[in-house]
Amino acid sequence: MDHHVAPACRPLSGPRHVPASKSYEQRALVLAALADDVARLERADGARPPGEDALRTAEAVGRMGRWSPAGFLGADRGPLTLDLGDGATGLRFCTALATLRPARARTLLRGRPGLLRRPHRILRKALIGLGARVKRRSSGALRVLGGGLAGGQVVLDPSLSSQYASALLLIAPRMAQGLDLRLTGRSTSLPYLRMTLDLLEQFGADVEATGLTGQAPRIRVGRTPLRADVVTIPPDASAAAAWWSAAALVGGEAWIPGLGAGSIQADVALLDILGRMGAEVGVTDDGSARVRADGGRLRGAGDVDLTDPTDLLFLLGVLAATAEGTTRIRGAAPTRAKESDRIATLCAGLLALGADVRVQADDVIVIHGRELHGGRVACRGDHRAAFAFGVLGLAVPGIVLGGAECVAKSQPRFLEDLGLVGPDPTGDATEEPSEVAPHP
Repeated sequence: MDHHVAPACRPLSGPRHVPASKSYEQRALVLAALADDVARLERADGARPPGEDALRTAEAVGRMGRWSPAGFLGADRGPLTLDLGDGATGLRFCTALATLRPARARTLLRGRPGLLRRPHRILRKALIGLGARVKRRSSGALRVLGGGLAGGQVVLDPSLSSQYASALLLIAPRMAQGLDLRLTGRSTSLPYLRMTLDLLEQFGADVEATGLTGQAPRIRVGRTPLRADVVTIPPDASAAAAWWSAAALVGGEAWIPGLGAGSIQADVALLDILGRMGAEVGVTDDGSARVRADGGRLRGAGDVDLTDPTDLLFLLGVLAATAEGTTRIRGAAPTRAKESDRIATLCAGLLALGADVRVQADDVIVIHGRELHGGRVACRGDHRAAFAFGVLGLAVPGIVLGGAECVAKSQPRFLEDLGLVGPDPTGDATEEPSEVAPHP
């Protein structure tokens, strides 16, 4: 569907509410299923409803069952077909989890064509090396036979995605020999790997990590029971980044209650970038990170490395396109294998609005800020494109999001909340919190 973004008629004001972190939640769902005792997962107060990715992962994990005293995941050996939609995180985590089902239990993991075309071979090969039986069908769907994993040592290249390493680490406490994971180089999106380790420790796993900031990290996870009473899922920093960007772009202020600059989530890196671009970044009384701006033109961000916070590509791109000066974005090459080729999607969208943008050496994006005009931006099935160009539409009249329904992947109420910044002076984006969906 096409969605016409209404320009903001006033500065942003007050707190914003976003879904709970889907990255954090999906990791917690896997560990809760493997725990000896029932762990309660709670989303932060006021969290918006979860997106399709988190819901599909919760359903898939729930259908596989819980860890049993017999030493397997669930007691049912019957075949399962699990549809993860467009969720790469869910597909990769659930592929690893399915290896722990009872012997000969068959699990078929599928999704939409775009998901099945994304690269999963690295994870499949690593699982096979640890004793799993995983095959890829011609459609791209993955078939897994249960029976548990021997574990041991495995070498993995994390340069394309840290999700492969996280998938192995999350199930490592239930491998017969634990896991000795050696990474061949610096991981893309390293904060997400740290998030995995943080949650493993919350569940009592035996974890030893060395060299995470170097070129040959090594992580050992022993075979240990998993236990946790209550795990609170924090607000999603990727979703928060859209509102921080909106405040910087149109003026006013925005903060997300309970989300501070010290969060381990990768996208809090935007706060430093916004500070460099001229926004005021501070702290509320409760410690939440707050962004303020007067609505004037931002400055170019200069040279920015997105190797860790790769999901900021679209937001940084639209901010840079209207800023005064030049922004050079590096480290974005892995985003070509996301929901869309994000470098191509960003550049096409910006060019449709009159931006000055070019790509050098395949993944260095150079943006010279200038005045933009309205136009139609094709989101190409990528939720983060819709978020960023939606935010830009608050400042640039006439922006139309083509395929805006893709926001359902992670923020189903984003367009509704965005509209509350538009022409309705009675709108309040801080209305009642969403109810929490049940967890397995």
